[in-house]
Amino acid sequence: MGWCPDKRAMPGFDVDRFMGTWYEAERYFTVLEAGSRCARTNYTKAVDGRVLVSNEITNRLTGIKRVLDGEIRNLVKGGESKLKVKYSTLPFPFETEYSVLETDYDNYAVVWSCSGLGPLVNTQTAWVMTRDRQPLQTVLQKAYGVLDKNKISRTFFVKADQQDCALAEAVPDVANPPETKQPDEPAEEKPQPATTD
Repeated sequence: MGWCPDKRAMPGFDVDRFMGTWYEAERYFTVLEAGSRCARTNYTKAVDGRVLVSNEITNRLTGIKRVLDGEIRNLVKGGESKLKVKYSTLPFPFETEYSVLETDYDNYAVVWSCSGLGPLVNTQTAWVMTRDRQPLQTVLQKAYGVLDKNKISRTFFVKADQQDCALAEAVPDVANPPETKQPDEPAEEKPQPATTD
């Protein structure tokens, strides 16, 4: 309840080390991710230097993937990791802001966001992201330490479903099978004219 709490984003954020794929390990329940699995986020740099974000989740029942593409707008090199992302793939583009509270870049990242609706109500969300789909418990313990340090309760955290995701991603697209090159037919030999000595 009330205004959003003051939680400091990680200083000296190195966006280049943060690039790549992060898998969702645990999170607060959110309506956007209800009934989803295999959630992951990919950060890439465009040729012009923009930092692009791609969030992918798979519907647990239908197996249909949904991708939200966005762009980080306010990134300051070496500054705080308070990131404003503008998503453009929905019918109505929207912006959201979140903070990387802490990351070691190689194993885990703790991400937090809060939206305040005046002095009475706020909505907080938090994620534990990892570089591996199935992180070691020691990695999760480090992330839990960050949550505890920032007084973020783990009571309502849910564990993300990352089972068999790699297998599902490896299945070829049946609707668009890859083209197969037909073997070249042997060239027809033309009869040679007879020669006389």
